[in-house]
Amino acid sequence: MQFIKQHKLPFIIASALIVAALVLFLVLRGGGSSEGSVYVQSVRDLTGGIGSVHQFSGVAESQKTEKIARDAQKTVKEIHVSAGDSVKKGDKLFSYDTELMQLDVQQAQLEIESLQSTISTANSQIAQYQRERQSVSGSERMAYDAQIQQLQAEVNSNTYQLKTKQADLERLKKGLENSDVLAPADGTIDKVGTIEEPLDAENTMVTLRNGGDLRIKGSVSEQNVMSISIGDPVIVRSRVDKNVTWSGAIDSIDTGSSQQSEEGGMVMDGGSSDRASFYSFYVNLEDDDGIIMGQHVIIEPDYGQGEVKQGLWLPAGFIVDPESEQPFVWMANSRMKLEKQSVTIGEYDPDLDMFQITEGLENDSLIAWPDENCVPGAKATTELVWDEEGMDEEFYGSMDEEFFDEELPGEGEFAEEPLENAELEPVTDGEPDAEPAG
Repeated sequence: MQFIKQHKLPFIIASALIVAALVLFLVLRGGGSSEGSVYVQSVRDLTGGIGSVHQFSGVAESQKTEKIARDAQKTVKEIHVSAGDSVKKGDKLFSYDTELMQLDVQQAQLEIESLQSTISTANSQIAQYQRERQSVSGSERMAYDAQIQQLQAEVNSNTYQLKTKQADLERLKKGLENSDVLAPADGTIDKVGTIEEPLDAENTMVTLRNGGDLRIKGSVSEQNVMSISIGDPVIVRSRVDKNVTWSGAIDSIDTGSSQQSEEGGMVMDGGSSDRASFYSFYVNLEDDDGIIMGQHVIIEPDYGQGEVKQGLWLPAGFIVDPESEQPFVWMANSRMKLEKQSVTIGEYDPDLDMFQITEGLENDSLIAWPDENCVPGAKATTELVWDEEGMDEEFYGSMDEEFFDEELPGEGEFAEEPLENAELEPVTDGEPDAEPAG
């Protein structure tokens, strides 16, 4: 089933733009600062991410699943494994009933001996009839010829049956020697049939996930299953060290079967857990180095949050003379007085209109938007004062009407996706019930 991807990023970015425009408006009009002071804010607040993303629980499993079938002519006596067991190549999976096999061997031997005796008797009669035929003539000789031909046909038929029975006997003997069915490779037992009933019409008794290339099996609630699509890039994080990650993409989503959550259980992806259904989805990894079979991980959509940039990235408007040899920002010193702070500029991101700051600022540095109030020694403040009188008319009236004409999620082409269903809820900190740490 192919899913329609929700338009999460346009909504998040549009929301961020509105908030940023509001703050910028307050700063520029001088209404965001205490009287006689210049409003400053930390670099961390200016360079933070766009917000939380959904996270889903997952576990590493094998890409390849192998079916081990039983012999339809044999009876399974004992099954040695259960679903979830880890096995090594050569471990016993299930065994056949050797008592019945021994009886089959004995029966085949008796049938072979009987056929050999019948053939021997027929050959003796043929030899006798051939001798007697020499002493007669005419119609009597013709009668002997008919009896000899009939016996030879019986010998040919019994000889064919004898060869077939001898081949069956060899197969039964080999089966008796190999009464135990062994694992063909290292891996994890996925499913197991019963003695009375195999898993499918092909007489599969055990399915084994080989220990080769790995994939990630994730779980998503019915409330959030429409938020993922086949082909979506994802980041897979270690539960032990969140900085250890793997990249991949969603390969398939299984909506044909579901599991019910425990009532009142905690859900990682933020969906309601009151009798909610959960569906499995599968992630193919670009590289599975460092991940092991059965390891529990966290899966999250990849919006670029996995790309770690060096240095700090600052909106271009905060930097004075960025093209000159001495660019600077207005920064509050330890006495909360403004001063010029030289910065070293690295790369420029034209999409976000941001400069990379490699030297001169820290995350905790407090900087101001450059305007006529920014002079050396000016008093700085982190208190944002909201002058509500006339603000609505002045602020919204000053914005380009086309900004509000643009369609956001929940309008126009996105009307089928109500805002209340947009993927903006915060990540649930709890862990799924009965899920071991990885």
